[in-house]
Amino acid sequence: MKILIIGAGKMGEAVLRSWLSDSSKLKKVISVVEVNSKKRNILKKNYPLAEFSEYVPDTWKGDLILFAIKPQTFSNIAKVINSKNISTKIILSIMAGITLSSLENLIHGKAVFFRAMPNLASSVGSGVTGVFARKPIISSYKKKIEQLLTTLGWVYWLKSEKLFDPLTAISGSGPAYIFLFLKIMKNSSKNLGFSEKISNQLVLKTLKGVSEILKKNSNLEELISDVASPGGTTEAALEVLIKSKPNLKVILNKAILAANKRSIKLGKNAKK
Repeated sequence: MKILIIGAGKMGEAVLRSWLSDSSKLKKVISVVEVNSKKRNILKKNYPLAEFSEYVPDTWKGDLILFAIKPQTFSNIAKVINSKNISTKIILSIMAGITLSSLENLIHGKAVFFRAMPNLASSVGSGVTGVFARKPIISSYKKKIEQLLTTLGWVYWLKSEKLFDPLTAISGSGPAYIFLFLKIMKNSSKNLGFSEKISNQLVLKTLKGVSEILKKNSNLEELISDVASPGGTTEAALEVLIKSKPNLKVILNKAILAANKRSIKLGKNAKK
């Protein structure tokens, strides 16, 4: 399978790493366009099996083009693509907010268009990726897309394209919410007298244990009750989180809605 990746930032590199390390029988020949010279040189050393260039090639024909660039730069890149002798069977976008209509309107030529939204954990093969395409989809194309995205982790086919904005706000941005929570816990641990090293271990080992528990029991309300004994220390902490004004629920919901709103705005800006 001949693939052209345009953009190799954090998500673009995560996809590249997963596809190159894929042990399936799907052979891949991957070319990458990355304008940042420092980043490009690092990628060349880390991924010798791929080819790297600063600019979109004048001539290219293959199976799939992946757009992994910032949505704000897409309209300009689309003009560059249209000015070149480039053809592909499939176009896959992981750009936040860019709709299929925008992709189809801005990219000329015949291709089947897919949208996907992976998250950071895709870099370690444990990601969440939502994917969508208009019907009807050629089954062989859908199978290839699913095979490629499964290397990143769990794949979920969205029933509506409108779900991309909330998906972005939940699983796309979600790791940052959890990292922030862990950072706050770690700082509290240090303030209470533990060293940097021990604080890090306390927080990360706790997270690992929680992950293992969730594999066996996904009832979050029940799990909270299991930890929070009446009149105990956990109950005292939860009272602050739940009863403060605004409480954690209000703040987190507000944050998720802000991320959702920004995703919608990015999509609208891309159409201008």
